[in-house]
Amino acid sequence: MTIYYPIMVKLRGKLCVVIGGGAVAARKVHGLLDGGADRVIVIAPAASAELQALADTRCIQLLQREYREGDLRDAFLVIAATNNRHVNEGIAATADKLGILVNAADLGEEGGFVTPSVVRRGELLLAVTTGGASPALAGIIGKELSRQFGTHFGEVVERLRLLRAHVMSNIPDSEQRAAILRQAAVEAMTIGDEGERRDTFPRERIEEWMMRLQQAAERSR
Repeated sequence: MTIYYPIMVKLRGKLCVVIGGGAVAARKVHGLLDGGADRVIVIAPAASAELQALADTRCIQLLQREYREGDLRDAFLVIAATNNRHVNEGIAATADKLGILVNAADLGEEGGFVTPSVVRRGELLLAVTTGGASPALAGIIGKELSRQFGTHFGEVVERLRLLRAHVMSNIPDSEQRAAILRQAAVEAMTIGDEGERRDTFPRERIEEWMMRLQQAAERSR
């Protein structure tokens, strides 16, 4: 059993190389783009229409050829997603020698890292993994989290950020600050529980909630 250390990595400005042109590669590429990557090179002799479209809009650079020695030079992160296990193993071994983070789509824990099932709601990022033991279970848990934390949670977290900045600037007492922010977080978990669909929670209700909390913070000064 492999034990993993969970981290959140900044990808903006870092070179990410994906080898492979099929559905798995496309899914990995979308994950990189969603994670802020802005320098993504995809290498494959044939690429799916999805990857072609991303290349056409300059979201990625697509090199339609076989993988070559030297393709990993200057890469920060590599994903081997070809349909050839032997090729993926070779890419993973090369990346490992070069000290590059590497994920091999069909090698599980043999790669340097695994990609979790992810739910994104603005700045809220929920990630689930079973370490390769059961990707299906990770997917089921991810869907449950997606249902539990509706799309409105992105705006809720944004408001919590604004509230925190306001409280940190205006409430000198650290215990009062902690109490207000803790109460805000507790209430955030209940937004959308009173009959509204969590994925269509009205913006006005979030604004009202934010205003009430700010007024409470002002009274605590």
